[in-house]
Amino acid sequence: MATDTKPKRGVGRALLAGVERIHETLDSYGLVPTVTNGIALLFVIWTLFPVYWMVSGSLRTRSDLLATPPKLVSTALTVGNYPELFAQRPAFYEFLFNSVVVTVGSTALAVLLGTAATYGFVNYEFPYDLGRFHLPFLVLTTRFLPPIVTVIPLYVIFDTANLLNTRLGLVLAYAAFNIPFVVWMLKGFFAELPDSIVEAAVLDGHTELGAFFKIVLPMVRPGLIAATIFTVINAWNELLFAVILTSNTEAQTLPVALATFKTAYAIQWELLTVAGTIAMAPVLLFAFLVREKLLRGFTMGAVR
Repeated sequence: MATDTKPKRGVGRALLAGVERIHETLDSYGLVPTVTNGIALLFVIWTLFPVYWMVSGSLRTRSDLLATPPKLVSTALTVGNYPELFAQRPAFYEFLFNSVVVTVGSTALAVLLGTAATYGFVNYEFPYDLGRFHLPFLVLTTRFLPPIVTVIPLYVIFDTANLLNTRLGLVLAYAAFNIPFVVWMLKGFFAELPDSIVEAAVLDGHTELGAFFKIVLPMVRPGLIAATIFTVINAWNELLFAVILTSNTEAQTLPVALATFKTAYAIQWELLTVAGTIAMAPVLLFAFLVREKLLRGFTMGAVR
């Protein structure tokens, strides 16, 4: 006996009609702005509460932090956890330095190579339109794979090249992982530029390389800024490659340091919240300072 496996379109229509009726009812009472703002406020609270709990926890004693029931607001705040962290974990300075070096180096390399690759894909002719369509998609497919898939080949390659436990190895690994992301973000910007721009610059006496740096790059600056911001965030927060490719403090980064606060016997919550706050602060500050340029990059076509 055959069964009907076709989706019932009436369910979707009924759901849509129900949403429309709710909207009309709220609109008749003038409650649409109130409900919308309330939902937005709940989303903001849901998003920012972990940040609040992390920062406030870094200013509490262990007993206050682990009190039952939990205290949302503490009256006994202390900054003693911060010097205590560096007293117990003097290598934390090195973790912080490694994160800065690896993030800056991998971001610079990824943006440089990703920008050059995107320009080549868009402006040079490839057989069967490989440059405009197939090659960028092929590069992007590397991000479809879980990062764990590439760890074993990378480990073997880096072991052969003596790049394990080095900051240079992490820079290369992070850059390779982020280049497809940069290409994806910049392709829309370069595709919108008229081909005549570079040709006119060459006629004016510029070399193609000079036209690229002096004319093309300033025109895609919003996209470069947006790509740089997200590459910085990806590199700063990356954990998997740092755990697998490093085994000592000479190259390990902050995410690896945070994982060491959990042992088989206890979790140092008061120190973990301090370390988490320190690790979180640079990225949040960086994103806050460049928020306008980031939004401008999105609105001008960074993501398409």
